[in-house]
Amino acid sequence: MRLFVLALLLALLLGTAQAVPLQGSDGNATVVLFGATRTPLDDENSTDEILKVDVALVGAENATYELVDQNDKTYSPGLYKPLQPAGYLNGQLSGRQLVYFLIPKDDLFKLIKVTPKDGLPFAINWWATPKGVNENVIIRYYGITDWLINPDEQGIVMQLRVANNGTKDLYLAPENFTLLDQWGWPYRPTLGFDPEVIGPGMASETRVLVGFTGVSLISRPAALAYNYGAPDQIIINLENDMVALSDEKVYGANATKTVSASAPAAGNAPASSSDQSQAQAASAGDQANGTTNTTTKLSSLKEKIAASKARLAGTQESLHESTKNESQNSAA
Repeated sequence: MRLFVLALLLALLLGTAQAVPLQGSDGNATVVLFGATRTPLDDENSTDEILKVDVALVGAENATYELVDQNDKTYSPGLYKPLQPAGYLNGQLSGRQLVYFLIPKDDLFKLIKVTPKDGLPFAINWWATPKGVNENVIIRYYGITDWLINPDEQGIVMQLRVANNGTKDLYLAPENFTLLDQWGWPYRPTLGFDPEVIGPGMASETRVLVGFTGVSLISRPAALAYNYGAPDQIIINLENDMVALSDEKVYGANATKTVSASAPAAGNAPASSSDQSQAQAASAGDQANGTTNTTTKLSSLKEKIAASKARLAGTQESLHESTKNESQNSAA
């Protein structure tokens, strides 16, 4: 009963929260970033992965995009996939699409550059990595690394890292985590990393993956909880906690932006080691000559996406069979 009440309270909290997408403009064209997800490649030995950025463009026919990571390397898209054809909405030309990038695994980004057709270039600060803290644990959330859907359910894989903020050894296992949807319904993990013991002042050896299957198709991942329902629980709101990096973290404390930008304020987002590394570089525009463009590297991205889709299809079928077997066992 206590957990159910907690879920209802969280549902009310999340229900009143309004996530603000990142956005930027040159004064005429506006780009809105709704989110980004990463997908593994079919090759398990690959050091790359696919990043899909969900963008809307308003006020222009089209635009080109470039991602800049914390090392000032620049990545160009390998594929654009329209989600909705461009058309007029409230008198303005608008459209929505996925922009595909081939990136190194676990790469962190600090901004995306946008150049609208017949417009001026501008930049949008990337998302900070949200974290939750109590006296014993620090949880850093890095995003969704795989998202599988079949006709009956979803499977969602999240990446995070855990640090021991206390004075005693910390036992960490996937069972420490719970996924909560927009109504506060809890989903327990069904796959993930091998349990490990983290010493005081130490962090997990690497970022770890936690997977949730059997997620309803109408559920939206809204929060990630650590020790859900316990006195030391931590809840990371995956909507409101996903804020833009501050200008100081993106351009450096003493740097001046060389491209126009407009994005919601980053608020009081706590700095992390990854944020600090993003802050070390000066303006991306000033260091354009030191960046690496990966357009040629993306020549086979369509083939990689096709292989990734085949992998997803196989995983989805396996997920479907697993659900069917569990249902049959329950019925028995």
